[in-house]
Order: sequence, then C-alpha cells, then structure tokens
Amino acid sequence: MSKKKILFVYPTSYDSQNRLIKGRKSFVPSRTLPYLAALTPARYGTRIVDELVDDLNFEEDADLVALTGMLRHMPRAIDIAREFRKRGVPSIIGGVGAFSVRNMIEKSAVFESFIIGEADKMWEEILNDFEKGRLKKFYECIPPSELSGLPPARFDLLNMKKYIRSFVNAKDPIIPVETSRGCPHNCRFCLVTRYFGKKMRYRPIGEVVDEIKHYGVKHIMFTDDNIAINPARARELFQAIKPLRVQWLGQFESRMIESPELLRLAAESGCRTALVGIESIDKDNLISIDKHQSAKLDFKDVVNGFKEAGIDLFASLIFGMDHDTALIIDRTIEQSIELNIDAIIPWMLTPMPGTACYDDFKNDNRLTHENYSLYDFWHLVIRPKQMPPAELEKHYWQGLRRFYSLRSILLRAWRGNKLNMTWFLCSLYFRRQVGKGLHPFAGNS
Repeated sequence: MSKKKILFVYPTSYDSQNRLIKGRKSFVPSRTLPYLAALTPARYGTRIVDELVDDLNFEEDADLVALTGMLRHMPRAIDIAREFRKRGVPSIIGGVGAFSVRNMIEKSAVFESFIIGEADKMWEEILNDFEKGRLKKFYECIPPSELSGLPPARFDLLNMKKYIRSFVNAKDPIIPVETSRGCPHNCRFCLVTRYFGKKMRYRPIGEVVDEIKHYGVKHIMFTDDNIAINPARARELFQAIKPLRVQWLGQFESRMIESPELLRLAAESGCRTALVGIESIDKDNLISIDKHQSAKLDFKDVVNGFKEAGIDLFASLIFGMDHDTALIIDRTIEQSIELNIDAIIPWMLTPMPGTACYDDFKNDNRLTHENYSLYDFWHLVIRPKQMPPAELEKHYWQGLRRFYSLRSILLRAWRGNKLNMTWFLCSLYFRRQVGKGLHPFAGNS
C-alpha cells in the first residue's frame, strides 16, 4: 500500500501588478512547516515547497496540501488551495496570517479545514480525521500547547542552499530554533500576544540544547519574540548553550540594556547579533502603540548598551506612526548613522487585521486599501496623520538609500583598522536591494 502524501506549502505573495514574487534566495526559512513535517508519522510521504524560491507544481502527486504564512501570503494561499481543489486535492490552512483574516479565509470556501491556533497537539487528530475522510471544518487549540517534547524540525526537506548565510565563510546555513512562545506585552500593532497569548511558555532548556546538537550547525537564530523576557530563564539558557560554541542571533527588547550582565552573558554564549525593536526615537510614538517600557529609554543608550556588550545591532524601526513627520524620519536616519548602528530594518506602519491598530485605522477611514498581498510592511497602506503619503514614502526610501550609501557602509564596517567583512558584505547586499527599490528583507531576486 502506497503512502499518503502531504505537500506542505509556504506561499509566496503577489506584487502590486499581481505578479508572483520569486527569488533565487531567501532569508532564514520558516520553522512552522519543517516542524509540522517532523510531527507527521513516518507512514506519510512529506515534501515542503517554499514558493518564494521553489516552483509549485499543481499536478504534483499529493493527497493533502497544508499551508501557512503571514498576512501578505494569504491571497496566494487561497489561489493555491483553489487550484488543488479543482484537482480533487483537499487543503488545510493555519498560522498567524490566516488567523488575522479569518473571515476572508472562511469566505473563500476553498479549504477543507481551518486550524485556529497552534497545531502541535492537534496534528495527530487532524491526520487521523483525514485518513478517515472526515476532516472537520475547524480545529481550535484551546488552551495553547505546552512546549515539552517537541521534535527537531525537518530542515532536511528544504534546499538550505537557497537561504542566505549571514556569517562570512559560514559553511552551514542559519537554522531557526524556538525556545518559547507568548508575549506579556500587548503592543497595538502586534499580533503575537493575540495569537500566542500573554502567558509565556518555555521549552525545557535541555531539549533546546539537544535540538541544536541534532542539527550539528554552528549558526542559529532563536525565533522567540523576546529571547530574554524572563531574565532568570534567559541566564540559564545562555549558560547552557555556551559550551556548544554556536553563533546566534535573537530578538530583544530595548530595555535589555538595563541588564548589562545578562547582555554580556548573551555575548559570551555566542550572541553575535541582536534584532532590537526600537520602533521609534519619538517617545510619543512609543506611548501611542503601548510600548511604554521603551519610551523611558534613550535611543543612544540602547545602541551603546548592546555595543558595549560586544553584540552587533539590527534596529527595527517603524515609520508612519501618528507623531511621525518628515523631520523625525530624517533625524532617525541621521542618528542611526551617527551612532554607528550596524543595520537598520525600517518598516512602514502596517495595521494588521485583528489588532487594535487596525481597528483604529479602519474606524478613522485611514486605510488606503485592503489588498493584503501588499500588507508586507514596505508598501504604504495608510494615510499618515502628519504628512501626505507620498512624502512619507519619499523620506522612507531616501533614508534607506542614505543609510546604505557606500560611504556610510564603509564607515560602519571599518573597525579597528580593518574591514569587518561580515557587515560589509551584508550591508552591500542591503544596498543592492534598496537600489532595486526592494526592502532589505524582500528576498534576493
């Protein structure tokens, strides 16, 4: 008897001309589908398609198609499910993107099942129902899953050569590893708390260590939304991974600088790069999105705090908030250059359905459209309060070009009388992207 075949698909998205966005390379792969593949019993055949870098064949021999993605991927996910449905192949969908546009997913009527919440503990039940030919319309995980006993994700099902290596001379790719879910904060623009909950859930640290050893790689990215939200637990984690001699990057909040000893321990454990949600240099902006904890900190102190610990800084910035003016955008770029930030990743404020921010903009009639393919954080979808949309776009792209100018790149990459090749090459890549009118994280076309 032949195996049932499950095709896992991470869709790409459409551009403003409704063309598929394709690339030769992408960044760190999504962990979700390789993880679900690991949870799938061996009696199934499994394959994963990351459509940004892989071609999807609608004639592929598959018995079930499982999709997930972010909001911008949902229109394409619906089209994929529709095509497979024409061929008699059922599709199921879940994840943050589908959760945020539940009504649109239900209205499309192309999915056999809609998984609401985390699929971990429901996956076996879903597959059993599939085998019996009685998939339910909805599966909802309440309460959220505990995080013990998670298997290593099946990254062997992906062509990891199609993902960019962030470290010079790295022989292996960056592997995403999860150690926690949830966020106690409730920022108005963010879906994390609404999807994963306010209560933090942690994987046993020994299991995290075992997973890193399983992959046998030296470069990892922790996918936690805030790797050090619990200082005591973070200290235990950093001490446990220190003997592994891995290099890692992770997401931190600004107030991590209030724990310099913990920051130093992160660096000693192998943290090379911190992705820090600075969001804005304007305190009124931070208060307006309920990031009160960050509003108390000075931009310069945040940058210096990470640098003093020996950790390179990726600053996540959001432009288009209600207190933003062209002057604030320009000043943010200039200060980023003056403070020698290693990289900035600026985003356009993009209200996500399901968040308080979206409700505000929807009620005020300040959304310019609801083509969710363009809700990617680098297309403007709002009417800013302090300036015309065209002015925001102008200063946004002008700022990106200014920060990633060749002179600015060289000044940042020249350290201790030698060129830091990691950041030089990384910044050149971002410069190339921006020169083509693409966001640095848009993928390599």
